[in-house]
Amino acid sequence: MDLRRRDIKDWIVALTLLVGLAACQSNGQPHAASEIDIAALNWIGADIDPVVHLSQEPATCLTHGDLPSVLRGELLFNSPLLLGGQAAKAELSCAACHRNGRGNPDFVFPGISDAPGTADVSNGFFSKLRADHVFNPVHIPDLARAEGRTRVDRQTEGVLETFLRAQIVEEFAGNAPEQETILDLAAYIRALDDRACDTDEARQPSWQDEMKRLRTGADHINETQTAVSIDYINAMRAALGRLHARYQGPQLAAVRDQMVKISRDLAADPTSLALVEALDRLEASLEAFEAYALYKPSVLSQALR
Repeated sequence: MDLRRRDIKDWIVALTLLVGLAACQSNGQPHAASEIDIAALNWIGADIDPVVHLSQEPATCLTHGDLPSVLRGELLFNSPLLLGGQAAKAELSCAACHRNGRGNPDFVFPGISDAPGTADVSNGFFSKLRADHVFNPVHIPDLARAEGRTRVDRQTEGVLETFLRAQIVEEFAGNAPEQETILDLAAYIRALDDRACDTDEARQPSWQDEMKRLRTGADHINETQTAVSIDYINAMRAALGRLHARYQGPQLAAVRDQMVKISRDLAADPTSLALVEALDRLEASLEAFEAYALYKPSVLSQALR
């Protein structure tokens, strides 16, 4: 297995997973506001309703959405560690700006945005390589609509791949990704097309979304064995971190412990045949306790009061 880029990336997700395990409330309430540590809340405007933002996202617009390469690309698209540097520390992934590969009109990042839904892509905070020392935020495009589909040539072989590699290395100062990673990311982005969905429709994010990503990663590990890239391992651990943030409250400590153990096992021995069984057990726990998770608007509303 290629572990050349394990270094700082590993402990970032491990730290994310461990957040919230310490102080549990004893008042019998499912959650306390001090326990809520969902990264997306750090980059929405003050006027945005956090409950609505966390419980609604743009519809998925994918052609060939069941292709393994597209599924793997979607897993990577949601991984902050793929970008590296300051983005990883802030838990920003490609999906932070492009939710479900679409846009994010609620996105506000201090020093990077002016109006909601904008970002200064040449700001030196993420990378000095493209810093122009001018505050010039631009509209974040919906990658499924024509504005996003035509911004970069998706048809000519290699053009999109070259663009994605430059985005990671130059715009975010991340490590150069392996070719397999770039090919899967490109497959996902090529599959984004607003003609494949009702663009006005919103969907509710769920634990099933993250479990699907984890299953995709597990399938890839089982197929590639010792050749699996660290990018996929990191993406799986990031998915576990997002689940961990949504399953807060004292009665969910055992579920979080399962997530932490899987994350540690992924770091130690990702090719273990026990991974699928561990995900089976986690899925059963997630389903059993979903009524308490911060995916339900009513639970979110109570937790954020």
